[in-house]
Amino acid sequence: MKLVKPLTNQGGVVLVVALLLLLVLTLIGISSVGTATFETNNAGNERLYNMAFYAADGGIENFRSRLLNDEVFVKGQTDTISIGSDHRCNLTVVDVWSGTGGTSYKVRSEGVSPNFPVPGRVVIEAIIEKGGTGGGSSDGY
Repeated sequence: MKLVKPLTNQGGVVLVVALLLLLVLTLIGISSVGTATFETNNAGNERLYNMAFYAADGGIENFRSRLLNDEVFVKGQTDTISIGSDHRCNLTVVDVWSGTGGTSYKVRSEGVSPNFPVPGRVVIEAIIEKGGTGGGSSDGY
């Protein structure tokens, strides 16, 4: 009778090691696909936020240039400004203060960047002052 030592019989061990290695590589591949999908969605959301932010900032700059051209604004006045082909900015004059140094405006600008299924929105508020004698404007955020 022949004795078989359990540690010296290696029949089928290569198959088991190869299957385990294949399982590990498959899990790494699935994890990579999930990470790539997450990063793609994250990049899209960041792009949407940036577009809405720049639309809101464009609304503030539009208000500033109109103010320098001596346009008159009243409290509660609302304008919708188109920026680019499909972005817009909702600009609202929240409050107006007049004093000896000039007029101050509290302005709210909501940048909207359309996207399916939900549009991106960013709100910027600024206080813009127009001096009575020197002209120009300065910001206080």
